[in-house]
Amino acid sequence: MNSAVFERAALKALMALPGPVLDRLSAGLETLGRSHLDSRIRFLLALSSAKPTLNSGTVGQARALYRQVIELLDVAERPLPVVVDHQVPGAQGHSLLVRRYRPAQAPRLAPAILFFHGGGFTVGSVEDYDRVCRYIAERTGAVVLSVDYRLAPEHPSPVAADDCLAAWQWLLANTAELGLDPARLAVMGDSAGGNLSAVVSQQAALAGLPVPALQVLVYPTTDGALAHPSIQNLGQGFGLDLPLLTWFRSHFIQDEKLVEDYRVSPLRNPDLAGQPATLLITATDPLRDEGLAYGEKLREAGVSVSSLDFPRLVHGFFTMGGVIPAAKAALDAICDATANHI
Repeated sequence: MNSAVFERAALKALMALPGPVLDRLSAGLETLGRSHLDSRIRFLLALSSAKPTLNSGTVGQARALYRQVIELLDVAERPLPVVVDHQVPGAQGHSLLVRRYRPAQAPRLAPAILFFHGGGFTVGSVEDYDRVCRYIAERTGAVVLSVDYRLAPEHPSPVAADDCLAAWQWLLANTAELGLDPARLAVMGDSAGGNLSAVVSQQAALAGLPVPALQVLVYPTTDGALAHPSIQNLGQGFGLDLPLLTWFRSHFIQDEKLVEDYRVSPLRNPDLAGQPATLLITATDPLRDEGLAYGEKLREAGVSVSSLDFPRLVHGFFTMGGVIPAAKAALDAICDATANHI
């Protein structure tokens, strides 16, 4: 048994302990009061305090560590009848990988979800999110297309946003060939991917392109300033600490003037009329306030916004469904709400 398999098996065994037992163990390990969280999330946070953080080494080391964490926590891989890699035109002539997942139950003219992974615009990949994208496709019955946009610091903002808009343009141009319903196209992403989903919807409108039928924003970052109250209030001990947020920001915002750019800070766009119906997901998370602020601004613009709040979960739960039952239930709720909207 290799170390990753052993660690996953050991963690699953620990997570099978009764909640009160995990709460007692957590109380002996943690220095912050987190009793309001799910018992297994709380214990995982207590364990992770002894692990290296993403910002403790090089960017390459962070990418490898992020991959290991997702491999440890994410849902199991599911076989699907169609998993195909496409090379599509990105921004500035760059070629982008887009991986297409088509589940067995997808109709001949299927709904589709263009998916953007999280990772602070610095870590994460199509490969890292392969298992959760398979799960989303199977649970929703939609075709999922996962975009390998370019990462900072090699490619700082707004490169990722421009790549993702190019992927949206490719999808619009190829719905017939891919067997997709052009009236039932959604965008979805977690954290940085939530930002990119909002940005694609906005930039599509600004470019005169069709906007998605739905945007699913999972604990999105919507403002580059890191100034909302929850950044400070929840910026220590809840899985996404302020030093890590600052580290990510130093890589993807290399020109302070870009904070005002809607491709970085979609919350700053004063005109959100005509944006797609929105499914907004929040948790106990430093990004909570800017996500809620974006939802409120969309509502003020007349956009339909449905909210799912998971206060017993923390940032990153989207890829914890393999070992945290409450995270799996939240993932299911997100998938089911998405399927009901497209």
